[in-house]
Amino acid sequence: MSAVLITQCLQNDFVKPLASGEPLPNQLHVGHEESKRLIGEDIDTGPIGRFMDWANAQPSNQLNTIHIRDWHNPDCPDQASHLAQFKPHCIQNTKGADFIFSASSSESTIINSTTLNDFEGTELKATLDEFDKANTDRLRIGIIGVWTEAKVLFLAYELATRYPKAEIAICSALTASSSRSQHFLALQQLERLVGATVVNSIGEFIRFLGGTGTTITNKSIDTSLTIKTSGEMNLDPEYEFLI
Repeated sequence: MSAVLITQCLQNDFVKPLASGEPLPNQLHVGHEESKRLIGEDIDTGPIGRFMDWANAQPSNQLNTIHIRDWHNPDCPDQASHLAQFKPHCIQNTKGADFIFSASSSESTIINSTTLNDFEGTELKATLDEFDKANTDRLRIGIIGVWTEAKVLFLAYELATRYPKAEIAICSALTASSSRSQHFLALQQLERLVGATVVNSIGEFIRFLGGTGTTITNKSIDTSLTIKTSGEMNLDPEYEFLI
């Protein structure tokens, strides 16, 4: 049985790393901290980069990858209200619309989305229908990307509605929002209302997608790393929850 990986809006305008003090490129960027959590110090050694290295190495008969990207035309009347509400972002053929990772693999499918609904005006349904027909067992779909409480949540809802027999999982370590609290609330909604499974470990997420590895080694971290903290250290509740 093959699985489907869907990446959601992993583009520069949403998640590109920012230098200290650098202003956000637009109002939809997830911000310095969440970008760093997903990307790390370098895309090649950070969580998203290492995970995508694994995904790109999988044969298509085991893992089918779909990259959904925001792709806007400022001259299109049908997109005017969306761009007016969220301000210009991911304008087609600009650097801001580029993926943060290489999506040049011939085995992956790119879906250009112009609204909050990724099925509207796209080939997403036709693509998923083909994968669904090819699976004799239940379709297994994993989702990563941004924003957890918007595009990720809406996509999971659509998938659960259109493919009621599908198993849907979201990797919390590879999804983000500009607000950490909204991120966690959305994960709860995904489990409680949509019926999706929230997977906190990247290794567990890989196993859900049919992989056999238990983790992804971060090349930039020594395996002997230990963390020592002061007993007087005061943590923000959200960071304490993450730890």
